[in-house]
Amino acid sequence: MTSRRRLKKEIDYVVSELILDSITYTNLFQKPNDEEALQIVQDTLLLRNKLRDEANHPENKPKTGTVKSYYDNIAKTLVEGVDAGYSKLGKLVNPES
Repeated sequence: MTSRRRLKKEIDYVVSELILDSITYTNLFQKPNDEEALQIVQDTLLLRNKLRDEANHPENKPKTGTVKSYYDNIAKTLVEGVDAGYSKLGKLVNPES
């Protein structure tokens, strides 16, 4: 298990990359008000806030789990959420696939 500090840095890094890619899409395709891209950014920021809150408050974990499994679940949720965001962005970039 990584430290809580490292986990929070990873959350911020991965989320910032997805947001940057979404903003790059809007600039590259000259769609500054693209609702789908802005929704991806908004959903990603909500995910970041939720995961950072969970990482900061391990006392809210379920009684049956260990701290290690709690933090592993946060990391798993991060990967799934960012993967879903990149899937949505990929459909915007290449709608035929």
